[in-house]
Amino acid sequence: SSGDVVGLSVKATKTKLPIKKPVERQEYAGLWGGTFGWPPGKYIEDKPGKALFLLMLGYEETQKDSDERHLIGTKILEGSHGLMHPNGSNMFVVNIDTPSLEPFPFDADGREFEHSYKGDGIADGYGFRYPGSEPGSLYVISNDLLAFVWRETRDVFTLQRLNL
Repeated sequence: SSGDVVGLSVKATKTKLPIKKPVERQEYAGLWGGTFGWPPGKYIEDKPGKALFLLMLGYEETQKDSDERHLIGTKILEGSHGLMHPNGSNMFVVNIDTPSLEPFPFDADGREFEHSYKGDGIADGYGFRYPGSEPGSLYVISNDLLAFVWRETRDVFTLQRLNL
């Protein structure tokens, strides 16, 4: 008996992800990579497997007050063996129209901050079964480098804009 023959061909292509250019009043929207720790890019010997996070930053206007805009950092992917923060969770929500007066808690290595904003960052309630949020601040080092700092724990989440 004769069987059906199916041919298959595969063609590899290389393409860039479509990334929107930042627009006025939405300067920080887009895809960002982030890790915990300060200063950015510093290798820490006791934490060689530091996870890399992919976040999508986007804006939302509140229903109650159209003048209030929030910058939301939504986690897309985490590059670690254990899941620290659930995918799709908001790593932080910042009121982009409310400046933070909190000083940056670490040596800034001569960096100056363009802006800082008040917000809340994710907190793990019972291993994220009951996640909550803790107050913090987002510090803008440049249009391509941000740092969110949780006020109480002083944990720093450093983000760099991705150009894929």
